[in-house]
Amino acid sequence: MIKQGDIVTINFDPSKGSEIQKRRPALVMSRNEYNLSSNLIIVCPITSTTKQRPYFLPISSEALKKDSKVNTKQVYSLDYTPEGNRNVKVIGKIEVKEFLNVAQHFMLNFNFPFF
Repeated sequence: MIKQGDIVTINFDPSKGSEIQKRRPALVMSRNEYNLSSNLIIVCPITSTTKQRPYFLPISSEALKKDSKVNTKQVYSLDYTPEGNRNVKVIGKIEVKEFLNVAQHFMLNFNFPFF
């Protein structure tokens, strides 16, 4: 089962315009219960670009061969089953503390009015 905090490789194609492209790693943001009940995972892509952006957060994992950053501004809900044809593979995981840092930045996309 794919779990929250897992690093997966996933095919982001087909893509359009400014959407991230090609097969690449991504960080699973969705809860385990969501993943299991929906056959979907919510992910943020991981990039090795040297560009500096406030929404690129450096992460470390032995699974990543290059210096990498999570792009918290591009959020995708994708079918991870064979029928989804995305060829998803778990390659690693990040530490809980690091995941919580990414999750804080991820939540800035939504500006939910918590009461």
